[in-house]
Amino acid sequence: MARERKISLTELFAQTKQLLLEHGYEGFTFGLLADRLGVARSAIYKYFENKEELITAYMVDEMEQVFEKLTRIHDFPAFEEQFRFLLDLILYHDDLHEMIAIGKKIPETHPKVKENKRRLAQFHERMYDEVQPVIQRGKREGKMKPHLPDRVILGYIFQSAAVPHFPGISLAEWAESIREIIMHGVLNGN
Repeated sequence: MARERKISLTELFAQTKQLLLEHGYEGFTFGLLADRLGVARSAIYKYFENKEELITAYMVDEMEQVFEKLTRIHDFPAFEEQFRFLLDLILYHDDLHEMIAIGKKIPETHPKVKENKRRLAQFHERMYDEVQPVIQRGKREGKMKPHLPDRVILGYIFQSAAVPHFPGISLAEWAESIREIIMHGVLNGN
């Protein structure tokens, strides 16, 4: 009998992400994932009972990684550096909003899925709490409009990744355009 190829969670999550982006939640199956990984479906079932558990576990892992990066915002000494770091982090993780939308479709069919979805819901607040001091600093230093509510500013920044990345525009050009709109608006200063 042939030995079954071992797969790592990292490999499993990477291919889960790719298949979700290619096929969406409805089109994602353990069969597709097994084919992509070159393993039997039973190899996946050793880790997860169903696709909902796998997808939500992947999303929690992805959000933990993004949050870990986000905490590095405080390593930068100047507000401008912190703000640029925040925008780069959000804009270069432009698939997060697509993943969040997929996450909302997942039914809570299992206690592990329910727990993963609860943890995902907490990331929103954790991210706002982590970045709010940066926004307050920008206001204190006169670099941000003080009358705008912090949460509105943060919501606007976090939602900027939902702006479609159209074909024919490089990721760098798209990100720089969004950054410019956030920092300077769309109107000329005339």
